[in-house]
Amino acid sequence: MNKEFHDRKTPKPEIEARISALKQALAEREVDLAIIVQNADLFYFTGTIQRGYLLVPQKGDPLFAVTGNIDRVREESSLEAIEAISSLKDLGELCSQMFGSSRPGTLGLEFDVLPVSFFNRISALFPSSRPVDISSAIKKIRMIKSPYEIEKIKVSATILPEALSHLPEILKPGMTEVGLQSEIIRIARRRSHFGAHRVRGFNQESYYGHVLAGPRGAVPSMVNSPTGGLGSTPAFGYGAGHWPIEVNSPVLIDLCFGIDGYLSDQTRTAVVGKLSPSLVQAYGKILSLKREIEKLLRPGAICEEVYFQVFGKAEELGLAENFMGFGQRRARFVGHGIGLEMDEWPVIGRGFKVTLAPGMVLALEPKAVFPGLGAIGLEDNYVITETGCENITPLDESIIEL
Repeated sequence: MNKEFHDRKTPKPEIEARISALKQALAEREVDLAIIVQNADLFYFTGTIQRGYLLVPQKGDPLFAVTGNIDRVREESSLEAIEAISSLKDLGELCSQMFGSSRPGTLGLEFDVLPVSFFNRISALFPSSRPVDISSAIKKIRMIKSPYEIEKIKVSATILPEALSHLPEILKPGMTEVGLQSEIIRIARRRSHFGAHRVRGFNQESYYGHVLAGPRGAVPSMVNSPTGGLGSTPAFGYGAGHWPIEVNSPVLIDLCFGIDGYLSDQTRTAVVGKLSPSLVQAYGKILSLKREIEKLLRPGAICEEVYFQVFGKAEELGLAENFMGFGQRRARFVGHGIGLEMDEWPVIGRGFKVTLAPGMVLALEPKAVFPGLGAIGLEDNYVITETGCENITPLDESIIEL
């Protein structure tokens, strides 16, 4: 094996444990065969995103049917059974080899991300098989991170602190949001950030995250986030824009960086000069809410109940009108899972009744939005432990004053 591939390869025990968990989920749901195609899921179960279809039977060994570069797949993936095919149509023959003359009675697919056109092609290829949704089963498996995955997230979380240490040299009055973001990204890329984010939600596009200054930080957008911003164009209408950063205005730096596919998601608030006393006071309340969340994050806690408790505390502090948005436009969560994708399970939010368990990794982002002034807040990543939670993105929580 080439050293370049070996150093980046997901360990075989990791892949085997993930496949085993999927097979157990298939058995519980009485699904005969799963076909995995989405990039993040494909990487999770194979160690590569090269083009192909991962076939995981409830009984028997998985097979990766590759339409891309099979030599590269064999270098990157720890799976034993890897076979080249020319097109999707060849899956029928492979399934005949797996199941004999019969076809799988039930076929598990990632309903939440598959295009209808692909679903129709699969349905035509397996007319006697009943398609069922296994997306929630996959998200539940991925929800619990292994020590290997947690270490990857920890490494990715070292990038933003280094970038922020350069803010005194970078951030000057008059530079644009895009200019500041570009300087931070330059540092991150030199630290091996792979330069992209995966977001599972439909039409929830993302690139680097948010750098929002002054009143523009309070402008809502189409993204499922407490903050949005104008963006640089209506064609991509959120995030950093080409407006100058003003003295004494909040600068929200909310960026996502990744190593080997695994993301960290962090936020800090900066200012050139001083924030107004009202914003400083509000920031103190945000810190108080963050401490409250940390106390609540324990194995056995119900995500939705934590969410309501945090919002109740925000009301007590007089922050409810501005917490996680403003007016009718506010996020219905205060934290989300993080890993290979930026919007993983669990979600500390309304309607999400999952019980917290050791190994879950969450990005907690208490923020406040003030129309005409901007946005302030914090975001850090936490691992649920046997007794509580651990902050794996330790970074000074103070307002960064320059």
